[in-house]
Amino acid sequence: MPFKQKLKDPSLNPRKKPRYKVTNWSAYNKSLKKRGQLSLYFPHGDLKSAFINEHPYITGFSGQQPTFKAAYTELFYTFYRLFGWGLRQTAGYFEDLWQTKGLDILVPSFGHLSDLFSILPLKVRQFCDKLAKRVSQGESITLILDSTGFRFGKASHWYETKYGKPCEQKPWRKMHLSIDPEMNTHALEITDYEASDLEIMGSLIPENESQPVDKVIADGGYYSKEGFEELHNKGIIPVIPPPPNSVVHGHQTTTWHDKIVQYIKDKGTVYAFHKKYGYGVRALVEAQISRIKRCIGSTFKTQKIDSQKREGIVIANIINRWNSFGKCVCVKVG
Repeated sequence: MPFKQKLKDPSLNPRKKPRYKVTNWSAYNKSLKKRGQLSLYFPHGDLKSAFINEHPYITGFSGQQPTFKAAYTELFYTFYRLFGWGLRQTAGYFEDLWQTKGLDILVPSFGHLSDLFSILPLKVRQFCDKLAKRVSQGESITLILDSTGFRFGKASHWYETKYGKPCEQKPWRKMHLSIDPEMNTHALEITDYEASDLEIMGSLIPENESQPVDKVIADGGYYSKEGFEELHNKGIIPVIPPPPNSVVHGHQTTTWHDKIVQYIKDKGTVYAFHKKYGYGVRALVEAQISRIKRCIGSTFKTQKIDSQKREGIVIANIINRWNSFGKCVCVKVG
């Protein structure tokens, strides 16, 4: 990519790196403190009725309903992921918390928690009032896509016994996510490392009429002529740079591809395409990935992919909740 060539050869980019200044330190400090206020992660109202199913038997339905509600299990795994505790520690914390508050709320065992989490129905939720207002007014959003690797576990004593050396390479998964320019996560998928970005792109773009998308920004890993036309036919502008050796085909099925390739050839540089369609905003998804790995962690705590998919959604909901607390506002100073 061009920006990588500039990093290798500074003479190609003689301009100094711009500097930025945070203008809302007071509000930003308060938002950072809110991340540690555990009461903000609990639902409002009566906690026992929100967490425990007090009527396990329903007339007309055979069998017993689950004792613990989904919100209770999600809260356990929010703390499990947020603070890096083990499940036994998390269960012990809640036992002490309910005893201190004088609440008669059951706490599932760590083994039961693992079983509950593997079948927990979860989805990415939004907590930002500004985003909710924009969506209610019918405003469209811009989505930025990217993926990154997440490691989990490692080969244990059996590997060293068999091969006579410790395992250096740990298994890993791919985290695919889509965010908007306000850093709210809209979709997140966890796949095996063999899955390509192009295969997962469709699941990262919501097909909800109440949340229209006007533009999709992604790197070359998401490029394909068919994908270009599919997004273009839906009224979405695909801002994905084509390969350097792309040519104009002149077919009815490559209209948008031909338009972009011809524009780059007319201008003589791909930077003209970047500037016209706002491709530079893609740096925000890189910042979001860095934020997740620095603040929450770069490894999965669970081992099975079904649980890891739910763990990824828990991470996305934590980030979205943090956004609702407040963010820093930066201005360019030089």
